[in-house]
Amino acid sequence: MSTDLRSKTVKAVGHLGLGGALGKVISLGATLVMARLLTPADYGLMAMAMVLVGFVSFFNEIGIGAAIVQKTELKEEEVNGCFVFSILTSLVLFTLTALGSGLAASFFGNPRLQPMIAVLASAFVFGAIGTVPLGLLRKEMNFKAVAGVNVVSVFIQSLLSLALAFAGMGAWALVWSFIASSVIQSLGAFWLAGWRPSRNFSLRAALGLVNYGLQVTASRVFWYLYSNADKVIIGKVLGDRSLGIYDMAFSLATLPTSQVTTLATNVASPLFSKLQNDMAQLRAFILHFTRGVAYVTYPALIGMLVCSRELVAVLLGDKWIAMLVPFGALCVMGLIKSVDPLLSQVLIATGNAKRLSGYTLMCGVAMSLAVVGGALFDGLRGVSLVWMVVYPLLSVRLLYLVRRSTGLQMSDYYRTLLPVLVAAAAMAAAVLAVREAMLLAGVPAFAMLGIEILTGAVAYVLWIVQFDKRGLTEIRQVMLDLGISEQRLAHWPFNRALTVQASQP
Repeated sequence: MSTDLRSKTVKAVGHLGLGGALGKVISLGATLVMARLLTPADYGLMAMAMVLVGFVSFFNEIGIGAAIVQKTELKEEEVNGCFVFSILTSLVLFTLTALGSGLAASFFGNPRLQPMIAVLASAFVFGAIGTVPLGLLRKEMNFKAVAGVNVVSVFIQSLLSLALAFAGMGAWALVWSFIASSVIQSLGAFWLAGWRPSRNFSLRAALGLVNYGLQVTASRVFWYLYSNADKVIIGKVLGDRSLGIYDMAFSLATLPTSQVTTLATNVASPLFSKLQNDMAQLRAFILHFTRGVAYVTYPALIGMLVCSRELVAVLLGDKWIAMLVPFGALCVMGLIKSVDPLLSQVLIATGNAKRLSGYTLMCGVAMSLAVVGGALFDGLRGVSLVWMVVYPLLSVRLLYLVRRSTGLQMSDYYRTLLPVLVAAAAMAAAVLAVREAMLLAGVPAFAMLGIEILTGAVAYVLWIVQFDKRGLTEIRQVMLDLGISEQRLAHWPFNRALTVQASQP
């Protein structure tokens, strides 16, 4: 990869990373307070409503954003046609969802869902306004603007949800804050993109983009089905309280890493498209980017796993202690789920969306059947076991499809993740040792959690510095790309990296 492209990529990651980190801090703070103001049943109701709304939302965007990013050259009439198509589609979907909200409420046996779903469906229309502008911002890798819009929307969503929760609105605090976030994101993207629709549009010209977008949408729909089958089944079989506990476990387990993964896929999508005709460069970058994501997500996930009891007790309170089993399982599953979305982006960017659709359809069927069996066999613990066993097996198939499309060797992929996994395991061993000592000493849970986090951070950094010079070298190169001078990086620990020549994708 050229120096200019690498530098642009690093800066894009930096913009999204800074904005994402700020957004996650705001979101985490709001979530922790909301967890004490609302009940598991409130979260369960919102999760039930979002199963339907989230599913329909994929058809609302119909992959237009991804198609805009993937196509190398765009015509004005195509872009304008996509905008018109998106608005018309959103109006139809809003009407159908509002009319069908009663059926969804009947399915779950909870009439409170009907008005919630009808109101949430209005987000389709607001979201359609931002579909084309967001696609254009990502195509130009203007992630500074994307990050700014996300931060503002998260801040307003969090502020509104807290105000409404304090006012005693229960699950509706989550509903109205979701609508507000959708409005802010779309209007912000529309304003910052600098693009404005005109009368020069052609729905026929837009069909090429729409057709490819539908292929992408098919894969996303199948992915959504298998990744949300657990919520539908838990809500139907075990009730809103169990679903609320499970949904909180999922939210907490993915909160520290979801932004990193989203950031990576947002940057990787246009970058993979630029490299789709240079397979050697593309393969190198896949490994480089995957390893970079893992350096952040693996220690976070394994750290949450070993600190789970103190984490739940301190942050959420005793009423959420039942989430420990699904939370632990989802942390383990997250080791794969945090990096394999990059593989999906490879297939989309290289024009292999049909292969991805077939894969996600297979996953939808396999995961749905497995989740039904797990829930009936052992409730939440059975569903947790499914995520730990079945999902990793399915991910091997995705890697195989990428190998067929790009020539990437599966052994190279797993080998590039091994040093990161070893470093995270060493960190976990250090934390567990300190934890046992604190348990014997009777240290309070709050103090234990703080000491465990500090121990994990120090142990992980020291392991990387001492035993992973390749990783240290890559971190040093990223800092150089961000504009930090070599003189500042000539001291410990980065001077240890100077003795190793790192490969540069």
